[in-house]
Amino acid sequence: MHQTTVRFGADLWDALEREGARLGVSVAQYVREAALARLMYAASKRGDDEFDLALEIALGETAEPARIPQPAGSLRPAAEVLSPMERAEVESSESAALWGQARQARRRAQELRHMNAARMRRAETPRRAEPR
Repeated sequence: MHQTTVRFGADLWDALEREGARLGVSVAQYVREAALARLMYAASKRGDDEFDLALEIALGETAEPARIPQPAGSLRPAAEVLSPMERAEVESSESAALWGQARQARRRAQELRHMNAARMRRAETPRRAEPR
């Protein structure tokens, strides 16, 4: 898994938050799904076969289960597939990502508190009468 920083303007961020809340997902999840949808769309336009079926399923245009690829063998829990070292690496990566999200949320909360405090100070400061 990779992590990146994406910067959004305030109005776009507000729109993302509203839409994510409406759908019951985080902004991060909304952006991931949007990126995947764009990749699927572009691949489908190019005619890449592996994405055609995914796009049809997403659009509800196919009801043919026989066309949906099935995994070979039974699916097993990750604990049975990954070695203990691989599981530790995955969990470490997920933990680091979670800590990164927490740090980002904390920084954003501090920014908002500072912005709100400054706004409150401006509102409390008596305005001087302008000379005529």
